[in-house]
Amino acid sequence: MVARQSGFSADEKRFLASLIRQVWRACQGFVAVVVERGPSEAVYVLDNLVDWSGAQTARLRAASGRSKVIGPDARHVAVELLRDVRAFCSGIGDHLGNVHQTLDPDEIEDEALMMIEGFLSWTTLMASQLGISRNLRPQTLWHER
Repeated sequence: MVARQSGFSADEKRFLASLIRQVWRACQGFVAVVVERGPSEAVYVLDNLVDWSGAQTARLRAASGRSKVIGPDARHVAVELLRDVRAFCSGIGDHLGNVHQTLDPDEIEDEALMMIEGFLSWTTLMASQLGISRNLRPQTLWHER
């Protein structure tokens, strides 16, 4: 899913960057809920991200061929990115459900925070490979215990 840096228009880069920013907002929301209420409650943040991702995918497919802002290549990349977001969210949720039976609450929280950091790193890598890093400010997750 690597695109040529010159392959997207400025509008397409802004659109793709907006998708990444929304994922980053959800990651920060996930961290806040993990720290405040625990990982089992934070899974709902990921569920909301999955719903958002599905809605965005449907919107992109419905506008296929009619959008003058987003070309077919950028649309394809966006749909694939959103599909991967859903896969990440499902995987994190499944993993947290599985470790809930074997780890103590502090270890589960650490596991959840490590996974979301990995998710953030993946989105940062995708932004770099898509040539949209200049449209984004680096994102770090903060939390206190």
